[in-house]
Amino acid sequence: MEGGTNRLARLMPWSWPVLLTVLITAPLLAPGYVVGYDLVFVPDLTLRRDLFGVTTALPRAVPSDVVVALLDEVAGGEVLNKLVLVAVPLLAGLGLTALWRELRLGGPLAGAAAATLYMWNPFVAERLRLGAWALLLGYAALPWLVRSALRLRRGEGWVGFLLASALCALTASGGIVGLLVAALILLWPRGSRPGPLVGAVLLNLPWIVAGLARTSAATTDPASVPAFAARDEGYGGAVPSLLTLGGVWNANVVPASRGDLVPLVLAFAMLLASCVGVVLWCRRERLALALVTAAGVALVIAVAGVVAAQPFEWLVAHVPGAGLFRDGQRYLGPLALLESVGFGAAVAALLRFAPLPWLVGATAVLMPIAALPQLVGGGFRVSQYPTDWERARQVLGADSHTGDLMPWPFESYRAPSWNARRPVLDPMPRYFDKPAVVPDELIVGGNRLAGEDPRAAAVANALRTAVRSGADPSPELLRQGIGWIVVDREAGGPPPRQLIPRLTEEYTGTTVTVFRLDGTPAPQHFAPWRVVLVAAAWIAAAAVLVVTLLSALPAVQRVRSRL
Repeated sequence: MEGGTNRLARLMPWSWPVLLTVLITAPLLAPGYVVGYDLVFVPDLTLRRDLFGVTTALPRAVPSDVVVALLDEVAGGEVLNKLVLVAVPLLAGLGLTALWRELRLGGPLAGAAAATLYMWNPFVAERLRLGAWALLLGYAALPWLVRSALRLRRGEGWVGFLLASALCALTASGGIVGLLVAALILLWPRGSRPGPLVGAVLLNLPWIVAGLARTSAATTDPASVPAFAARDEGYGGAVPSLLTLGGVWNANVVPASRGDLVPLVLAFAMLLASCVGVVLWCRRERLALALVTAAGVALVIAVAGVVAAQPFEWLVAHVPGAGLFRDGQRYLGPLALLESVGFGAAVAALLRFAPLPWLVGATAVLMPIAALPQLVGGGFRVSQYPTDWERARQVLGADSHTGDLMPWPFESYRAPSWNARRPVLDPMPRYFDKPAVVPDELIVGGNRLAGEDPRAAAVANALRTAVRSGADPSPELLRQGIGWIVVDREAGGPPPRQLIPRLTEEYTGTTVTVFRLDGTPAPQHFAPWRVVLVAAAWIAAAAVLVVTLLSALPAVQRVRSRL
């Protein structure tokens, strides 16, 4: 009996993140896909050259698309879609719980308050609605990364550190955050374990090398700085909105309660408590200053587009890669982690003097939920892809005609009826097997922002010239390697044959039409040195990951035996 009681007591702190995950992700039980904005999963993403970053476009989905293409062979796209969304809050909450035990700043009730704030805050809600699943998996890995880095300083192993680093490296911004946090903790004064940090850098090589090896400069439209700058959500300015973990550029994904009186008061109360808790933590452990520094850097990046807009515009227009920081709010992960730990530390201090500690603790645990009730259900709604898309996919796969695919209309986002008119990044380039020329111009606030891919720009310019002058764009499309045009029939725009006369219809369904562009598409060649560099980066990252996974097997077996 006593053994069962002790086991239950050990499991209790871990059950709270599980319960919160259920509250957030319950709608995922319904069959179908959750797609919206950048969240695009398809039944079977084909492993192709362009997914590895051997393309003229910026590696925005490197390496996450390759990971999805491999894993959906095991689980299927629909199941993987839901597993990823469940993993975000679950890993975040369990990671904060594990970190809290490592830090020993208080008891399980204060730890539950810290875990709740890390799982249940505007950053998570807004980024979930934007579909930033790869970024959020990196966010969920941050507590695990900090915990393992602290252990590394004591020489207690490297496997957990590299596993957390791998999750951060799913996307460029997550990789930057992970490397920043890891470097600060491992190299902080009297830290002397840079070895595992080299492994973390190797895990990030796929997106780093793919970006550096592009044939053109990766500069960005300066108009994107104000378009993606942090916004005031009714908290007295962009900076207070960021400090309360909101401020996303897209007003359409901001929870409805943001800026209301009660959530506003609760948000600032939690912020004040977090500040007190961080001071207490720093007085107890000077190494906490490493995370304070990381959070400060994150806040500077997030606010740069607001307080230094003109210098930042010049930077993104002239410095390759600087456009990675135009959406600065996406780097708030270290600040959210610092505030969550600080909130827990403040609650732990309060519980030492409170006359009714359980009541005070329970109130603190529920405060993040009361400040953001819209996160119940996560804003998730499931949809089904049209049935004729699968037939169109079979037609494309069976035809030996060469050339890449071009979606029609040539725009980045859709609001299809099968997705209840919710905006989504065009799924066609992922749904169909052939490599695609993906439009990367964005319309934000009614303004069109130029993309960075010269090939997509050449295609877009040819189509605009055809609209203005009636000139046949087929020669330029063939020069850019286009062999197929797949039409989203409900997305609007002129029929493709109105602009491109040299088309042969291969399939027509209710929602999709497939055309073959008559002629021979020009093969798209890439410099051999570039292919070799990208391949070497992938081999290095894969080698580190394989060694790490093999080394983790004994630890997994030990955990299973304890349960």
